[in-house]
Amino acid sequence: MIERRTRRQFLAGLFLVGALTLTAWAQESILRFTFDPAEATVEPGGSAAVSLRIHNASVHEADDVAVYRADEKADVTLQATPASLKTIPPFGEARLDLILSAPEALADQTQKLAVEVIYTYCVGDVCFQIVDELDLAVHVAKEGPSASSSLAVRPSLWRWLIPLLGVGLLVGGALLWRLAGRTVPLYVVLALFVGGGVAYGVVLLQHEQAQSIGAVLCTSCVGIEEARHDTPRPSAATLSALNALHSDVELVVFFAPWCHSCPFAEAMVEQLAAASDRLRWQRINVDAQRDLALSLGVIRSGRTVVPAILRVDTGEVIFGIERLEAKLLDLLELRQ
Repeated sequence: MIERRTRRQFLAGLFLVGALTLTAWAQESILRFTFDPAEATVEPGGSAAVSLRIHNASVHEADDVAVYRADEKADVTLQATPASLKTIPPFGEARLDLILSAPEALADQTQKLAVEVIYTYCVGDVCFQIVDELDLAVHVAKEGPSASSSLAVRPSLWRWLIPLLGVGLLVGGALLWRLAGRTVPLYVVLALFVGGGVAYGVVLLQHEQAQSIGAVLCTSCVGIEEARHDTPRPSAATLSALNALHSDVELVVFFAPWCHSCPFAEAMVEQLAAASDRLRWQRINVDAQRDLALSLGVIRSGRTVVPAILRVDTGEVIFGIERLEAKLLDLLELRQ
């Protein structure tokens, strides 16, 4: 009896590992990106244009899509036109034109320009800020052949891996069902549903849609909200820049109890306020004051985007914690 129970527990554990592996494998970026051309060539002292094509592979829209250099100290600068995209609809496509510029004194070289794409993704009334990192090969040369205009092809999953895993889950479920005395546990039903649904999508040549839907269903699994749990430490340059404030400024930090990134934003604003007598701040729970948050754009079309920091006298609002220190300096109209 004990041996049978141990064998049953082993099969159950193996079964769950297979289901989790399949689910994790199905996760992909919500937005997919290709550069056109795939590699850029720019002359020292000149500029070059590159298009970033964006495909929304999910069943929900992506909002406020913006592109930045990941390394502000990189030699090659980047400017996006338009500065951001308000909305990319489900399974829709959009394009941002990027202007690359190289300083005149820069020697001939090839470098990878790290690019960050920051956007908001909402599931129901809950929104997350997502950051995807891309690498663009940039050739700095006085003369040279034009870069290829072909798009970078994203490697796809092995076509037969998912159906094989699905078959394995079906076989494991049948064995477990038999060893359990024909009593079907809930996790068996769930695993069979996930495995069978994904495999069925692949058979119908709909594996990309199946993966995208899987990514939406498992947002809590992969943690697409990049929460920060460390203590923010404003740079000495930022604290020094606060001395340039010549009038009183009030900031309001909108937060929500379910927002994991909000404490980081609050701590950052608190430290800046402690360094300047001109800066005051308060915090507001968007769940408790939804009408106010709605009137200020923190809640848009029923979707809550937090953390959000409002400058009261101008009405300008910034969102998220990515590049928060630089965005706060811009909000306060302080340039380093």
